[in-house]
Amino acid sequence: MKRSVATTLLFLFSLYWTNSSAWADTPSAVVGGDNGAPASAAYPRRIAAATQGEAAANTVKIPTQILRTGVNIDLDTVSPNTLQLAQILDLTALLQSIQTMRADVRRNRGTVTLESLAARQELSDAISEAHQIIYKCDLEVDFTLAEITAEQNVYQEILGNYISSRDKKVLYANAASFIANGALWALGEAYDIPTYKYPRLSIPSGTISILAGVVPSIASMYALKAVDGKKTTSEVDPNMLAELFDYPCNPDTKYPHSVWEFLKAVPPLNKQPRKEQLVDRWISDANIPNFTDRKSRKQLDVLTACVSQKKGLSIATLNTRQVMLTQLGAEILKMKRLLLELAMVVHGDKRI
Repeated sequence: MKRSVATTLLFLFSLYWTNSSAWADTPSAVVGGDNGAPASAAYPRRIAAATQGEAAANTVKIPTQILRTGVNIDLDTVSPNTLQLAQILDLTALLQSIQTMRADVRRNRGTVTLESLAARQELSDAISEAHQIIYKCDLEVDFTLAEITAEQNVYQEILGNYISSRDKKVLYANAASFIANGALWALGEAYDIPTYKYPRLSIPSGTISILAGVVPSIASMYALKAVDGKKTTSEVDPNMLAELFDYPCNPDTKYPHSVWEFLKAVPPLNKQPRKEQLVDRWISDANIPNFTDRKSRKQLDVLTACVSQKKGLSIATLNTRQVMLTQLGAEILKMKRLLLELAMVVHGDKRI
């Protein structure tokens, strides 16, 4: 009876210690912002506390796509977003000229004159020029996505190492808990058997039985602490998130002109630039609990990898970078849908 009571008390103490330590961890492990927003994604209960950042922080549990292109390939007109991209590329006037020249060439299709041949050549040159502009933009999108993919590969490798290290610690702690529990209980009961003849053996029997509850509980508490994984000093190697948050970037992480202007532009029928909509989505996403404030330098230093932070690199940090870079790449990739519409205009399948 005494042993069962002692074991129950130890279990309740370990549960209390785990809950309290989840909030009283080191600042870099738990505090994700200047205002105390949580940084670890290990425990779902921490999501509620993330609202200490911006008002809408971590309020969306099931996110949807961030931006929509509005492209409908079955229509003969282009979407407003495609028109905007054409303006960014200085392509609008050229496309309108191509439409006019194509109409003139079709009207004079049956005649062969110097004027008609010159008109066809002019149309061919204009189409070639438009294709070159579209192709360049397409390559600039690929250029951006190549860097994002390269960064994700690095982060995935580090993340795999951290997760493997974490899993080993948890495995060893659990194994130690099970083995110690079985061995100590067996030894305690072995001392308990002859107590009918030697009552004094109840003392070592009880002591060992208490240890049989204490030692596994300590191992279990360590396993719970190890769930977040190791935390190391974050690196200084700016990624593609840097320029979005006005951090210095290098030639590898600088956005090409067309991509950057597209992200800075305010979409038709919207009030915010695309890059601000991206940031709003990341803050509101409950699946990114350790990014809650776009003005928190402590959070952004680590996420952009621009400023080193003690214990800033962790499983939670790497997961957040991966999610943000994946969503950023997906939104940039949507530019190709708009480029398709522009190409259809060049070919005469759509009109601008």
